Amino acid sequence: MLPSDPFPASDFDTWAETYDRDLIAQNRFPFDGYEVALDTVVRLAAPEAGMSVLDIGTGTGNLAVRFAARGCKLWCTDFSAAMLEKASSKLPLTKLVHHDLRDPWPVQLERRFDRIVSAYVFHHFELNEKVALCTELVHMRLVPSGKLVLADISFLDSGAMDRFAESVGELWEAEPYWLATEAIPLLEHAGLRVTYQQVSECAGVYCVDGPDAPPAKT
Repeated sequence: MLPSDPFPASDFDTWAETYDRDLIAQNRFPFDGYEVALDTVVRLAAPEAGMSVLDIGTGTGNLAVRFAARGCKLWCTDFSAAMLEKASSKLPLTKLVHHDLRDPWPVQLERRFDRIVSAYVFHHFELNEKVALCTELVHMRLVPSGKLVLADISFLDSGAMDRFAESVGELWEAEPYWLATEAIPLLEHAGLRVTYQQVSECAGVYCVDGPDAPPAKT
C-alpha cells in the first residue's frame, strides 16, 4: 500500500493482541452498542443451518462466531493477518481469506453467498465507495434471495454526529462515518432495497435485500 494509506493493515496487526479486551473497555466510542449491533446483524440476517455466509473484515471473529453457532458455513476475510490468526482460534472450521477490500476480489471467493455480513469496516470508505461496494456485493457476490447486513459506526444525520462528537470530546476521531439520511437515498438510487436501525448513539445496522429476498423484518 501507499505510504499515505490512512488505515494500514499494520495498525490492525498491532491491535490484534488487545482487540477483544479493548472492546470491553471502550464502551463509549467507537464501540458503544457493539454487542447489540452484532446481535442485530444476526437477527436481520436470519441465518439457518447450512447457509453460506461471508463475513467481510472479520477481525477476531466476534460476528462470525454467532453464525458458526447457528450451523452456517463460513468464509471470513480480513486484511490483517494477525487478526485472522486470532479468528482462527475461535473458528477452526472456517475458511479464512487474507484480503483487503480495496484490492481485486480473491479467487477463493468466486462464488455467491446466502448472506454477506460485516461489522465496523465500511466506515473507512467514502460514501460513494460504500455505495459501490454494497452494489457490487449484492449483484455479484450474493444469491438473489440473499441479504447483505452491515453494522458500523453510523448516525442518523450530520446533526446527530456533531452532537455525539461534542459529547465525547477528545475521544472523537473524524472518519467518513455513515449518515443514514445521506446513505439510504444513494443506496436506493443504485437500485438497492435497504432498511436501517440505529442501535446506539454511534452504531447502526443496514440491511440490504437481494432482488428476490423478502423485505427485512425490522
